[in-house]
Amino acid sequence: MPAASVTSSPLAVAQARIQALEAELREARAANQQLSLGSGLAQQNPNPVLRYNAAGERTYANPAAVRLRHQLGPLAAAALRVQLRALAVQSLRDGRPHQTELHYESHGLQVSLVPSVATGYVNAYVVDVTARHQAERQMREQQAFYERVLDELPSQVAVFGPDQRYCYLNARSVPDAAERRQWLGKTMLDTAGFMGRPPDVAARRHDLMAQAVAERRGLEWQESYPEPDGRVSHFLRYYQPVFGTSGALEFIIAYNTDITGRVQAEAQLREQQRFTALVLDTTPNVIYVRDLDQHVLFQNQACQLLRAEMLPLQALAQGSVAAGERRAYAADDARVVQNRQEIVTEDCLTLPLGEVRWYHTVKRPLLRPDGAVHVLGVSTDITALKQAQYTLERSEKRYRDLMHYAQALIFTCDLNGTLLSANPMLAALLGVSAAALPGQPVAAYLVAGDRLVFAGYLERIAAAVAGEAEGVVRVQGPTGVRHLLYRNVVVREAGQAPYVISHTHDITDRVLAEKATQRARAEAEATARARENFLANMSHEIRTPMNGVLGMTAQLAKTHLDARQQELVRVVRASGQHLLAVLNDVLDMAKITAGKLELEQTAFNLCDALGEALQPLAAQAQEKGLSFEAWPLRASCPVPWVVGDPHRLIQILLNLVSNAVKFTEEGSVTVKGEQVAETATAVTVRFSVADTGPGIAPDKQALVFESFAQAQADTARRHGGTGLGLSISRALVEQMGGALTLTSALGAGSTFAFALVLPKAEVPAEAPAGGPAPYDTGRLAGARVLLVEDNEISRTVVRMLLEPWGALLDEVPDGPAALARLATAPPYDVVLMDIQLPGLSGVDTTVLLRQLPDPRRAATPVVALTANAFRADGERYLAAGFNDYLAKPYDETELHHKMVALLPPPAPAYDLAHLRRLAQGRTPFVLKIIRSFLANAPTSLAQLRAAAAAHDWAQVARVVHHIKPNLLALGIMRPVAAVALLTSRPTEGPFDDRAPALAALLAAVEQALCELPAELPI
Repeated sequence: MPAASVTSSPLAVAQARIQALEAELREARAANQQLSLGSGLAQQNPNPVLRYNAAGERTYANPAAVRLRHQLGPLAAAALRVQLRALAVQSLRDGRPHQTELHYESHGLQVSLVPSVATGYVNAYVVDVTARHQAERQMREQQAFYERVLDELPSQVAVFGPDQRYCYLNARSVPDAAERRQWLGKTMLDTAGFMGRPPDVAARRHDLMAQAVAERRGLEWQESYPEPDGRVSHFLRYYQPVFGTSGALEFIIAYNTDITGRVQAEAQLREQQRFTALVLDTTPNVIYVRDLDQHVLFQNQACQLLRAEMLPLQALAQGSVAAGERRAYAADDARVVQNRQEIVTEDCLTLPLGEVRWYHTVKRPLLRPDGAVHVLGVSTDITALKQAQYTLERSEKRYRDLMHYAQALIFTCDLNGTLLSANPMLAALLGVSAAALPGQPVAAYLVAGDRLVFAGYLERIAAAVAGEAEGVVRVQGPTGVRHLLYRNVVVREAGQAPYVISHTHDITDRVLAEKATQRARAEAEATARARENFLANMSHEIRTPMNGVLGMTAQLAKTHLDARQQELVRVVRASGQHLLAVLNDVLDMAKITAGKLELEQTAFNLCDALGEALQPLAAQAQEKGLSFEAWPLRASCPVPWVVGDPHRLIQILLNLVSNAVKFTEEGSVTVKGEQVAETATAVTVRFSVADTGPGIAPDKQALVFESFAQAQADTARRHGGTGLGLSISRALVEQMGGALTLTSALGAGSTFAFALVLPKAEVPAEAPAGGPAPYDTGRLAGARVLLVEDNEISRTVVRMLLEPWGALLDEVPDGPAALARLATAPPYDVVLMDIQLPGLSGVDTTVLLRQLPDPRRAATPVVALTANAFRADGERYLAAGFNDYLAKPYDETELHHKMVALLPPPAPAYDLAHLRRLAQGRTPFVLKIIRSFLANAPTSLAQLRAAAAAHDWAQVARVVHHIKPNLLALGIMRPVAAVALLTSRPTEGPFDDRAPALAALLAAVEQALCELPAELPI
């Protein structure tokens, strides 16, 4: 129809509207009819049914929905209403059904929404699934519970289907859940590799499972196989097939339990049982289990041996000793069973041969699982203990008898000093009864002065510092103070208080005797000290002037003397040497008598020693017209190097040979040395001196070895001597380990002989030359020497010795003056120190010198000039700080050697370094200066000597001043101090300073003249 006609016809519009309304009415009627039909069904539905329109308004709810609202309660019902409305609107909007589950507290609701787009409503169907959910949850919980139980089992559990494929495995079988899922549906052969087991193990299990199914029974077996770490694992496996009611196989349950621990425990148990059996059989104790009928149910090896030993006694009569002992054993067993308590007994067992043994037995009830009570017995052989107890009892009786009858003083006391016991001898000494002493303090009987000492001893014991102690204590007795020598022992025993045992002797008589001896010893020592002081003073008083006599004589012999004067000097020197020999003999005898003679132990040549002793005496024998014959030692001792004291050996030979020469007026003297034995480490040498003199009567032969004794009364008057030579020689030989013998007869001469065993010494590479070593008189030129000497003569001797050597000598008379010089004057090279100085001694002066703050001055070398000839004195000087010592009268050679040994190394004679710097490389200029010095210096030296001889010191100064530039140019620096002294004004300085200075200058220039030619070309 055209639009214009429609729009223009109101009737047509109205008709169309009426038609539409009629259609809607028909549909509404149909719907109402359908709704009536549906409402009837919904009303009968046990589940809630609801309808919602497009606006979300509920238009219908069946009775079940109303009941659900009451069941949910107000809050849950309101929440459900809001959620259903929202779901209904959403379902109509989407135009499709919706299904969901809603949960309110303990209720679960399944909601299905079916929309009708044409009518604009939604039907909501609600099903209460709470019971289903609870059932499902319970089923899940039950399943989880069983699975957890299976997983927590200590065994591996698996379930196989009829086809032997895995249906289930617990966590013990395969810990990893993902891996367990992979195993499901697989066979054991498929999973053998995963378990690290060999394929044959899986195949064997497969066969056993088939066997269990075939035999329709459970099958159990044990498997063992090594693990990768080397351990061996043990498992108990079990297959159980399960059949249904129809008899068909439904599944197979497999159990696998790790029994490694059990297997190891069983092995340990077996080992422990074996060990226990071994211990029981090894122990000497007798161990057994008996019942009330005395039947032995268990016994160790010791019990078996004892029962075997006792077999012969089983048939003895009831009245025998053995039968009585068995009845006693049975009674003890019955008491143990009846009282159910342990008992301890000491049992006596008589053996078939009559030997009695004692056993310490412990018996205790042993309850068995069946309720029976047996007796467990452990018996220890205590026969030795019993015997020891018997011995101890006898010993205690002997001890008591000893305490009672002993003559020693014995007591015991506690650590507080309280007497516990005392024997009758001590009680008698103290004047009390023995019964009254226990409980009394020991200190009550001590002298007051000893009580504190005893208290201190007790304190040390209490502090566990002291144990045994011994000493002397004084006690007050009825007869006065008694001295007791005690020895105390502290006894500490477990479970008992410690105590002291004292064993004491009365030594009062010995103490008094010792005091008397001490007084006598003190008097003897005082006498010895007085003798030593006398000898030391005598030595000093003789040696000091003797040093002057011999020293001046030596200097006098160096002057120009006529024959008569030389003879007089020789007599003076010989007389002095004789007097010195007498003094040395007296001192040697004194040292021998005092036991202070010490022997050196040094390597030396026996042939040289014999030659040194014989050389001077051979000339004396020839002067007397005697035949002197010496048998060389070298003939029998090709390498005679030994260890000993060569000086004392020479002294012995000199004494013997000089006596032979002295007492033989005609005939001969024969000296013989020979080696008589040799070992790897020593040689035995025999020396003999024979003469054709008057001989010695047998009754006089012992007398010649005594001190100050001679064979004839007029011997000293006719031949001289002190009578000490043979006595000293015998003492020296004996101290060396030999014996000096004499063979003589009147008119047949005498033979003195001795043999010595001397250790061998290594032969030096080059034997030292014999005789005194020569010395360089210029070595001391310019050396600064300080002489500390109070004796004018001794100073003069030293001055006369040092002047020719060129030493620069300063002299002081005492120690303080020496210390002042040593602290302030230019440093000295050597100090010659007398020992017996007035006031401060030489030893004290040297000690103070070593304490000077300047280390260089404190270290100045010091030589002791002493009149004490004892070696101990020399050692004392060295300990005090001296560098060396020299006994008066001293030989000038020895003095020179000792001084030179203490000087620093000599400076070079010249030094051309300064001259070469001045020449600036012009060698001819240097050579010209050297040649000029070599040509002119000798003339200058001659002028100096002539001026000094004329005491023209002014001329000496002029000559020295003339050569001084040459000395400086050539670097001749050693005589610098001497040049400075000699070029000072002639009136200054004493003569004593200038003469040594000139000697030092001359020595230095002469040494340079000897060495400078080496600088010239050949």
